[in-house]
Amino acid sequence: MSIEIKNVTHIYMEKTPYEKTALDDVSLVIEEGSFTAIAGHTGSGKSTLMQHVNGLLSPDRGSVYIDGMDISKKNKAALAARRSVGLVFQYPEQQLFEETIEKDIAFGPRNFGFSEEEIQKRVREAMEFVELDYEQYKDKSPFELSGGQMRRVAIAGIIALKPKYLVLDEPTAGLDPRLKANLLAKIKKLHDKEKMTIIMVSHNMDDIAKLADKVAVMNGGKLMLYDEPEKVFANRQIIKEAGLLEPEVMQLMQKIKDRGFDVNVNVLDKDDALAEILQALRKRGIKC
Repeated sequence: MSIEIKNVTHIYMEKTPYEKTALDDVSLVIEEGSFTAIAGHTGSGKSTLMQHVNGLLSPDRGSVYIDGMDISKKNKAALAARRSVGLVFQYPEQQLFEETIEKDIAFGPRNFGFSEEEIQKRVREAMEFVELDYEQYKDKSPFELSGGQMRRVAIAGIIALKPKYLVLDEPTAGLDPRLKANLLAKIKKLHDKEKMTIIMVSHNMDDIAKLADKVAVMNGGKLMLYDEPEKVFANRQIIKEAGLLEPEVMQLMQKIKDRGFDVNVNVLDKDDALAEILQALRKRGIKC
């Protein structure tokens, strides 16, 4: 099963002086179980693309299929398909609105018609997953929390729905390094342990290199590349034209190669990079 985006074009304010093509004939297939990253600079179309995945936006041309269902249809099957996608916005804390944390996380499951027993179970599990103690936080206002805690509550609200596909739009934006690392570890756990399909929008190539098994590069509303990370990052010119930086490991390896050392510049893993460097040094007769 999969999400298929087929020849999607989206134009904001079409046929006005402010017309802007946000997506231009974009096609890709996101396989179930994958960790797919959507990379691109501001204005590249990546966020607009993701808002088509669960039907928040509709294509002006083209179609979006979730597990074979055209989500533009007005029927129960299409609604169920749209509900299989959970979307966490770039600043998810802006999604919070209820009086208490418990009510906020419970809103989605309650709206889906689950029993109160099931709702409570899901709220507790979601809070446990994002490391917010249920008894300590359930009656607190979400607006009393720190920025990092608010983000965890917002993500818990989506996790409580147990979506098949989880879309995260720049989930670490504005977080300090410690909170960022913690959140990325949780996202990876959702993929590895819960077998959730993850689609993460980001312009941070280091995060993408560590987590993703497929990468789509957007530029000017067009899909420029869609492949495995190693193959995508090897297209240095397209990465540069998209306004993105190569992962730091690749930048380092390129500098070492420029100094005359025989190393593979397309490695993404730090351990692989270290092995390349040590091998290059040994070729020079340097013991290490």
